Amino acid sequence: MPKSGTVERNAAREQELLQQTKAPDGFKVTVFAGPPAAMYPTCLASAPDSALFVCADPNLSLSQNKGVGRVVRLVDADGDGRADRYSVFAEMDSPRGIVFDGRTLYVMHPPTLTAYRDTNGDGIADESDDLVKGLGFDLSFRGADHSTNQLTLGIDGWLYVAVGDYGFQRAVGKDGTTIRHRGGGVVRVRPDGTGLEIYAVGTRNIYDVAVDPFLRLYSRDNTNDGDGWDTRLHYIPALAHMGYPMYYKNFPDEHMPSLHDYGAGAGTGALWAHDPGLPDGFSNNLYTSDWTLNKVFRHVLTPQGASFAITQDEFLSIPHPSDMVMDERSNMYVASLIGGTFTYVGDTVGGVVRVSYAAGRSNVERPAVVETALDNSALLAALVSPNGVRRVQAQRELLRRARRGGVRGWLQRRSLRSRLESLTLDSQRPDYARVAAMFTLKQLAGAGANALLVRAAADPALRPLALRALTDDPRQLPGVPVALFVESLRDPDPRVQLQAITGLVRLRAREAAGAIVPLTASADRAIAHIAINALVELDGHSAALAAVDTGSPALRRGALRALRQMHSAATVSALKQRLQTARDTAVPPRHDLLFALARLYNREAQWNGEWWGTRPSFLGPYFAPTPWEESAAIKPLLREALLVARGAELDTIAVEFMRNRVLPQGARGMVVAIQAVDPLERQQVIDALLGTSHLSPAAIALLPALDARSAPLHAAVAQLLAGQTAVGEQLLPLVRRGAVDSTLEAEIQGRL
Repeated sequence: MPKSGTVERNAAREQELLQQTKAPDGFKVTVFAGPPAAMYPTCLASAPDSALFVCADPNLSLSQNKGVGRVVRLVDADGDGRADRYSVFAEMDSPRGIVFDGRTLYVMHPPTLTAYRDTNGDGIADESDDLVKGLGFDLSFRGADHSTNQLTLGIDGWLYVAVGDYGFQRAVGKDGTTIRHRGGGVVRVRPDGTGLEIYAVGTRNIYDVAVDPFLRLYSRDNTNDGDGWDTRLHYIPALAHMGYPMYYKNFPDEHMPSLHDYGAGAGTGALWAHDPGLPDGFSNNLYTSDWTLNKVFRHVLTPQGASFAITQDEFLSIPHPSDMVMDERSNMYVASLIGGTFTYVGDTVGGVVRVSYAAGRSNVERPAVVETALDNSALLAALVSPNGVRRVQAQRELLRRARRGGVRGWLQRRSLRSRLESLTLDSQRPDYARVAAMFTLKQLAGAGANALLVRAAADPALRPLALRALTDDPRQLPGVPVALFVESLRDPDPRVQLQAITGLVRLRAREAAGAIVPLTASADRAIAHIAINALVELDGHSAALAAVDTGSPALRRGALRALRQMHSAATVSALKQRLQTARDTAVPPRHDLLFALARLYNREAQWNGEWWGTRPSFLGPYFAPTPWEESAAIKPLLREALLVARGAELDTIAVEFMRNRVLPQGARGMVVAIQAVDPLERQQVIDALLGTSHLSPAAIALLPALDARSAPLHAAVAQLLAGQTAVGEQLLPLVRRGAVDSTLEAEIQGRL
């Protein structure tokens, strides 16, 4: 393509897209653009001047051709809902996420997040600045599928990044901050590349995140192609682990519960649309799209404790939707990969449609409002308007002006700060407007806003977001009152409790761990999950141990769930001491301590950068369990428990040890069956099995003789072999023998 020109139109292809697109009554659909200007559209961003940025990536998921990706700027000059002119704004491999803040276009093209600017107004970027490097993997590793994806800019001034399950080995921000994570999740970073941090983990392969006016995150996740993980819709609070892949199957009480599992599908875009130009019931809703189902869905969320109940209704039928975005004039743009598969298949794939509510035409047709042309009073009005897109754009322009140097900049900052303080405390304003003013003030004044935020926290309507704003920037924490957050843990509003927990972690308030412990026993699963993760982050083992010693059964369970994630010598020593002195009737029960130590025997192995594939092991609680320094101190206690126990107790212990990967899968039958053999031989078998999630060479050497000894031991060997994902050649005779033995359970025989 030339760098700029007139948008080509193909009437036949546009008609094909329109025929396959169906919107609700009252909405009008037009084809905004198609190939080549809007081919292979993977992500969209709107601009205040009514331009639309479209990511084009002919590689789609799996192709690895370098030098074919770009971001195209499209302009509808006559306002008829169809692009007239284009310019190739910037070129890069694998554009997967974009956000425009009125001056800068942020592009996530794994493994790099780059800021592009057009300084001369020709529609083509002439400046670029890499903000984050190493956030994902490039095309030399694999196609961009499962890598790092969409961006969303929150009113808190953070760029939120949807990370696919490749993860990232060493992501580095502009300020040198480094993070690392194996698997999917959400990362956030400031628009200047500072403050890079992991927000939440445990998603599978999310493509996008939506942020609502109160800074809550949502995403429609992708299926695992089986194994019990389907298209899940998540609400994702800070510190959450959504469960993939090591918790969701065998440890369902240890992850943040998803809002819903929708079965087959492939989640793509996510958008929170807050726009008065949409009809009643369609504004202030979550929208998500699904590539496989060829739908865009509308969701209504109802608060349910710290999480939500959710509905799902079809909003739009459209072939292979990949992304949605609102502009400031109540138009929704939806990218379609019509004709696409998973690789490059020619230059006729894709298109972008504009969806507008016909009864709101006066709002849609009005001239574009460019924030740079407004005075400060008009910008403040836009900041508290009922249009979510305008609020964000107005905020970015206000902050740009306030950051100018000299006397003029100082006067603007002083005046703006005073007006933002008034808006924040104005109880006659809608809550979303006060939140926008509050986070603009925080970004403007930094720690200087903290006194006002403490005042705002006294207002129940603002309390959860005031707590969040107080601890949002780790550089501005000195002087933030820890006591306010401790007090808020007892607030009757679960939203306040959630933010209080998160805030104490950001404050590194280890001394407050004891106040968090009671929430580990909360009947609200979201609260309990975040409280447990917070204790782990704060290394609050002393507070957790106190709850284990004297707390209620529910409190002991919550505290032990935290302790079994604290891999420290102090934690192991304390649990070991309690186990050695505990009796069967003791509080806490002996088995609870034993199973906590079994969990602590392993930790996650150091990640070497290899991807775990589309269907990784879901056994948990670790993907790659490996012993560590304290394993040698734990093993004798586990060994003694197996040697001493009998009957039902032994069966219970064996099952829990297998769950925690200190016995190989399928070892339960062997542990029970060897009760009948000589004690020394029983010890030999236990020693060969204990401490590994796979068959050790010592165990393999014992199996042939055990298999030949008796029918119960033959059945136990068959069960043990059936639990393995692979066996060596020397075990094939035993596998064959079991596979044709019709006296075995059908499931065991089938696995063999």
